[in-house]
This record gives sequence, structure tokens and C-alpha cells, in this order.
Amino acid sequence: MFRYVLAAVAGLMTAPGLQAQEVAQQTVSDEMPPQCAVVDNSRIVSVVVCEGPRDEAAFAEAGRAACGARRPCGAWFWPSREAAPETAPANHDGLSQAQVVSSYGVWVAERGLFVRIERAE
Repeated sequence: MFRYVLAAVAGLMTAPGLQAQEVAQQTVSDEMPPQCAVVDNSRIVSVVVCEGPRDEAAFAEAGRAACGARRPCGAWFWPSREAAPETAPANHDGLSQAQVVSSYGVWVAERGLFVRIERAE
């Protein structure tokens, strides 16, 4: 499943035919929500921690702020600095399986959507 998630995210950044859960965009702000902070950026990936409210609208706002004008860009979200990688990998394949499954998901800037990582029970 791990490789499938990364392949799907990579595909969302390039292939127009793939679909994911889209988030309605009521907010157009490019400011980082106060409960979120960017830990590190690479050319393609942003590592973001959100310790407050964690709904899709907050992730979308934080993702837009983290990615800015960078394309392709994926902003990955974690609940704490301890759970998040210290440095952003060069690309999405640089995330370990443990890092992916401990994340909330990823904001895919090119598509303007948040892809939630569901944990299997």
C-alpha cells in the first residue's frame, strides 16, 4: 500500500485523469495558519506540522502557504515535530513508509487538493 500511496501522489502531480478527494476551497489566503509551521522545504516537498485544528480547510490553507508558487509541490502534514521528518526529501519517494502512514496527508499544489492518508485499523 505504501508504494501505491506514493505512486498515486506522484500521479496526481502529473496525470490529469487521476482523481482524489477534492477539498472545497472557500479560503483563498496564502498565509500559514497559526497552528501550522513549515519544518523544511526541498524543491518539491514541504514538511509541515499542524498542532491545532486539523481539518481539510486548514490543510489546504497551510499547503498553499507552504508551496507558494512552486510546482510541482506537495506539502506533507504531521501532528508534531517528533513525528515529522527533520528535513524534506528531494521527492515523495524519499519519505519512509513510517513517515507516510504517520502523516495526515499531502496537499498537492498542482491539483489544489488534499489527499488524506487513511490508517487501516
